[in-house]
Amino acid sequence: MNLNLRLLALALFTYPALLPAQVTDALNSVAWTQTSVEFRGNALQAWRSARLSLPRALKDKKWTAAVEQTGNFRKLPPAIIVDIDETVLDNSPGQARFLLDGNGRYTMDAWMKWTSERKAKAIPGAAEFLREAASRGVTVFYVTNRGPKEEANSRANLEAEGFPLKAAALGDIGDTVMMAGEKPEWTSDKGIRRALIAKYYRIILLCGDDLNDFIPARLTVAERATKAKPYESWWGERWIILPNSSYGSWEDTLYGFDRSLAPQAIQERKLKSLRRD
Repeated sequence: MNLNLRLLALALFTYPALLPAQVTDALNSVAWTQTSVEFRGNALQAWRSARLSLPRALKDKKWTAAVEQTGNFRKLPPAIIVDIDETVLDNSPGQARFLLDGNGRYTMDAWMKWTSERKAKAIPGAAEFLREAASRGVTVFYVTNRGPKEEANSRANLEAEGFPLKAAALGDIGDTVMMAGEKPEWTSDKGIRRALIAKYYRIILLCGDDLNDFIPARLTVAERATKAKPYESWWGERWIILPNSSYGSWEDTLYGFDRSLAPQAIQERKLKSLRRD
């Protein structure tokens, strides 16, 4: 048995206070990410789709992947926007720590400790594709909901894993690593940052693990489906989605984005969302 799985199994006996809701919600996701060939296959498949789209996107000057992109953008230089967590960097060891620390819940202190260690490994296929894109004149933007205090460590981690980074970007964007809260208007909704990039670059691909990496996602389940419906032909072509069943806005919407709820209450709301037919 993989060492991480042994540790997770041991936690069930070592920490009797660990609630079943917390374990069952996260254990399978972390184990799948860390041990399965299927996870690696999903990731490689996503980045291979991006590689196939790249030459077409560069050639077709009418091509954009951002709903925020308007006006005449044909002569703008090309850019790709990627999320960081679970898109280009694998944080499953950090998720395993949340399971093993005795309560199974995410805390900002535990998360900050993890990111400060700069140990996250590249998602399979991500660095190779983005280096190829950069070699073809594409600027890569990392639009993340990590906070400003995490920027230096995030940059160092990305550099260590071989991701292309630019120190500066056109216009008033600043640099190519754009943190939530870095500017007052840069909220967790990434649309404002995408719109700013779209003023100076033609956004040819969006790559992420969450609907928020593509369009606003703080919506109900039904609203999310309605908003995404017109863009279904963009998946795998202009929008590259990475697998993440551990966390995300898909989960938050099931309990009304109320993270103060107890784990059992969250699980109950998830159960109510299930369909029998």
